[in-house]
Amino acid sequence: MTTTSPNRKRRTRSPHPGVVLLRPDPTGRHPHWRARYSDPDSGRTVKITLDPLACPTSEARRDWAIRKARAIAKRRLELEAGAARETGTSLADALKRYFEDHARLRSRTVEIYRGATRKLETWATRAGVRSADELTGARVVAFRAELVKEKRRVPVESGKRGAARFTLEARAPNTVNVELRAIGTVLGYLRSLGLLPRLSSDDLRDGLKKLPVSAERLTYRKPAELQRLLEAALRHDAETFEATREELAGKRPIGTTPRYTPIAPFVALAVLSGMRFREMCDLEWKHVDLEAVDHAGAAVGEIYIPARSRTKRARTVALEVSPALRKLLATMHLKSGGKGLVFGFTRDEAKAAERRLRSEYGAPAGCNWQALRRTCGTYLTNAPSLFGAASAYRSAVQLGHSVTVAERHYLGLARGIPVEAKTLEAAMQIEEQIRAVIDGISRRGPGLNLTSRQASLKVSGTK
Repeated sequence: MTTTSPNRKRRTRSPHPGVVLLRPDPTGRHPHWRARYSDPDSGRTVKITLDPLACPTSEARRDWAIRKARAIAKRRLELEAGAARETGTSLADALKRYFEDHARLRSRTVEIYRGATRKLETWATRAGVRSADELTGARVVAFRAELVKEKRRVPVESGKRGAARFTLEARAPNTVNVELRAIGTVLGYLRSLGLLPRLSSDDLRDGLKKLPVSAERLTYRKPAELQRLLEAALRHDAETFEATREELAGKRPIGTTPRYTPIAPFVALAVLSGMRFREMCDLEWKHVDLEAVDHAGAAVGEIYIPARSRTKRARTVALEVSPALRKLLATMHLKSGGKGLVFGFTRDEAKAAERRLRSEYGAPAGCNWQALRRTCGTYLTNAPSLFGAASAYRSAVQLGHSVTVAERHYLGLARGIPVEAKTLEAAMQIEEQIRAVIDGISRRGPGLNLTSRQASLKVSGTK
C-alpha cells in the first residue's frame, strides 16, 4: 500500500485551466500582467497584455482568466461539432486577396468591384468590423441597408473635375443591384476559401437580396431625335477657338483650330453599329475590314469585336445593312492612315462630349451611349426590309446578346418604319445627317498621299 509523504504538497487544480497568468517584469519589456493560452482555432500560443485599469487586483485577473478559459473550452466544443475555424485575417486583407487571385478581370469589372468593396470597408470601419471572422449574416444585412439608403450623386455644375454632390433622390434599383452583385461575388469567393467562417451561402443569398426592378418597356430614340442628335454633334465639331498662338503667329488662318475632338463619327458608329461604349472606345483599325464581302461577293465591310467584351465572346458586326457606316469608316481610314485606335480620345472625354451635346448644343435628353445601342437594336429587329424573318436572330448576333433578349425587349417596339427602307440609315431617316458627318471628316485636316488600295476605297466609299 502506497502512502503519501506528509511533507509533499498536494497539487491544486487551476480554476482557469489552459490560461496562465504571467507576472510582470518592472525592469524589462513587460511591466504589466500578461496571459498565455493556446488559440483553439489556429493552435498557436498567444500572449496578451492585460489592461491594468480593468484588472488591477489578483481577484480581477483571476476572474478574467476564468472567463477566458470558459470561452476557450466553449470554442473547442464548437470546433469539435464542426464549426469552421477562424483565421484572424483582417477584412481589408481578405478583400485584397480576391483581387490578387483574379488578376485577369476586365478593367470595368475591377472598377465596379473595387468601388463596392471600398464601400464595404468604409462601413466595416464604422461598425467596428475589423476581422473577416467578425462578418456575420446580420452584419451583411446591415451593410445592404446602407447601400440601399445611399442617395444619388450628380456632378457639380461648374465644379472641379470629378466633383459630385449627393441629392435627395434614391439611387436606381439597377445601380444598387450592380453593387450587391459585386459584393456577393467577392464574399462568395472568400467564403469558399474559408476566410469568412461565420458566413454561409444562405447568409449571402438572404443578406444581399436584390432590389425589385420594374420591367418597363425599353426606350429608343426616334428619327427626329436622332436627327437633332447628329446635328448637335456637327455643331459641336464645327466649334473653333477664336484665335490660337499658331494662328496669331500666321501658321494657319484665324479661327480654324477645332475646339474639341470630333464626336459626330463616334455618335454615327454608336447609332449604326449598336456596339457597346467600351467596344467603340477600344476599337482598333486592325479590327476593321473595309473589304470584307457578303454572301454575294460584294464588298460591304465588317468590324471584328474581340472576346474581351462583356460576354467573353468574339463577334462580327457586318456592315451590309449600313453602307453609310462603311463610307464613314473608309473616309476616316484615309485621314488617319489606318493605324492604332479608330478614335483618339479616352472614355472620360467621350462621356464629357456626350454631356456637352445635351447641355450646350441642343441634343435631346436621353441620348446616352446605351440608349443609342438600344436604338440600333430596335431598328434592326423591327425594320421589315433589313433582315426579314431573321431580324431577331441577326439583330442579336450584331449586338452580342441572346435571341431571347431581342425578342423580349425589341420585337414590336418600333412601328411605322418605311417598308422601302433598304438600309439602316434609311430606316432611321438620318441619311442626310450621316452624309454631313462624312463630308465633315473629308474637310477636316490635311489630305494624305493615297495608295492604290486606299484610292479604290475612297472611290467606292464616298460615291
